[in-house]
Amino acid sequence: MWAFVLRRRPRGTEASRPRSPPVEPENVNSLLGHLCGLLAERIDASRIATAKRRQADVMAGREADYIPMVFGSPNVLGGEKLPSFNWARRWHDPAKSLYEQVKGLLGAAASGSDAVPGVRADTGVINCMSIFGVEYVVPEHTKPVVSRYVEKEALRQFHVPRDVSGMGIMPRMVEHMSHHLAVLRDSGLGETVSVYHCDQQGPFDIAAQTRGHDIFVDLYEDGDFVHELMAKCVQVYVAVSKLCKRVSGEPLDAGNAVGVWMDSGGVRMCGDSDILISAEKFKEFVQPHQQKAFEPFGGGWLHYCGGWKGTGRMEGLHLHELYAGIEGLRGLNWTTARDWLAEMRKLKALGLVHIGSVPRENGQSLEEYFRMALSPYDRRCGMIFQGPNLRKGEHAKAMDVWHKVQDEVFGRG
Repeated sequence: MWAFVLRRRPRGTEASRPRSPPVEPENVNSLLGHLCGLLAERIDASRIATAKRRQADVMAGREADYIPMVFGSPNVLGGEKLPSFNWARRWHDPAKSLYEQVKGLLGAAASGSDAVPGVRADTGVINCMSIFGVEYVVPEHTKPVVSRYVEKEALRQFHVPRDVSGMGIMPRMVEHMSHHLAVLRDSGLGETVSVYHCDQQGPFDIAAQTRGHDIFVDLYEDGDFVHELMAKCVQVYVAVSKLCKRVSGEPLDAGNAVGVWMDSGGVRMCGDSDILISAEKFKEFVQPHQQKAFEPFGGGWLHYCGGWKGTGRMEGLHLHELYAGIEGLRGLNWTTARDWLAEMRKLKALGLVHIGSVPRENGQSLEEYFRMALSPYDRRCGMIFQGPNLRKGEHAKAMDVWHKVQDEVFGRG
């Protein structure tokens, strides 16, 4: 999520403000219209309906006709060269942001996979933190990041209002969502491409990026303050999520939760900061607040950034049993440098859906790889296979092979 060493500036200095981007020579609205037209030609409403059903079944613990697999096809534009816009320009212009997101959707539409297309107000990880008044910068190379935390006493005094739509970067976030909804509707994509909620992160991520690194000392020295702050972070998470749902028109407890379609919950949560603390502190200070954050939405799923094969990092494995104890948490997107298949079996036993990929061994054929990925499961549920490791030339046949292997492993439905 973030890896920045932030220094507090003395009181009285001004926050860094995003600079207005230079005027672009390209007509971004024309480019966007071109891409939306290509997407409308390639998108398959019937396939999307099937993908939604499969994903919703798996996330609710029901057996699907096939375990869903999600990926995008490469080189869908052939030799057509299109410009790209950096993150600062996307921030200032919702058309540029949507344009970049639609480029990504073209690959998913061409893949024939179980992808459920969607876009969002891609305003970075600072959405909820901005409600508390953090200062931020909008660099060109990445999404907006916090540049100055909020003082502890200010956080003690902070009151979360019922309506946060005019606070922080919420006006910009709503502007982006409203723009995307209008363009997609006018392009004939309003029924097939969702506009889902922004990146709200999770209660402890919000606390850590608002309070700063001192939150990790507070866990040991000022537990009452941490609980108070976490309760406020839950209120902000819920308020921002409800605002997004109100703008998009999605129900609170269902819909496209950042690429995962659910009828047993309506939001994604992040826990990148969760994995930095012990299981004991997580159980005391984080777990109960995450459960409260899920309640208004009937549940959801959780992502955290972790390790990868060869790095030696295990990251959040010490929290998986505690995550499973959160009522409403349906699935987990995680990575590790340890034994993936063993952890997938553990999550299956705990009742959590594995949302993500599996590393592929050198020399493994596509069928062997798929059999390995399916080996933790005894029926068609328990996993949404996101981002399989496909090699050149495999994308066109991947779905047929995936279904064939499932028929062989589980029997024909």
